[in-house]
Amino acid sequence: MTLLGKRYATALHALATQKGVVDGVGADLAAVHAVLASPQARALITSPDVSAKERSAVLAKLCAGRSELLHNLVGVLQQRRRLEVLFDIEPAYRALVMASRGEVAGVVESAHPIGAEELAALTTLAGRLSGKKVQLTVAQRADLIGGVRLRIGNVLYDGSLRAALDQLEQKLQQAAI
Repeated sequence: MTLLGKRYATALHALATQKGVVDGVGADLAAVHAVLASPQARALITSPDVSAKERSAVLAKLCAGRSELLHNLVGVLQQRRRLEVLFDIEPAYRALVMASRGEVAGVVESAHPIGAEELAALTTLAGRLSGKKVQLTVAQRADLIGGVRLRIGNVLYDGSLRAALDQLEQKLQQAAI
């Protein structure tokens, strides 16, 4: 996330809040961001080989049926030749929306699939640990062997078997013989 992306996201969030369309703009921005995630779309938007007319046509199709604020944002970015910032705006906007609602993003990693009940319990635990409402995403990592690793914001709670084995290895290496 760039500083410029955060600035545009802040302005977009302020306007969306003023008009009462925060969730709609967020959904439109997420849809555009998903399309722009492909390398071909990224190249089409940022390549100097693509003419301005072609780029305008692509952006018009991309924003068709989306909110007026998103149309205006893309127009400003295009006019100022800052379309590369478009790739950084969605994560910054999502973070602003979550912060305004008192929420924080988190990731729970596990070696095995996590069921709905376990996820609910982990979400409750994450909420107690952070003091905020946490939106967890689940990632499966076989290298953890067992247990879970919970990351809330920039804080890591590691209850994995891999971490326990690493700690044991460190203690054994430091032990006097």
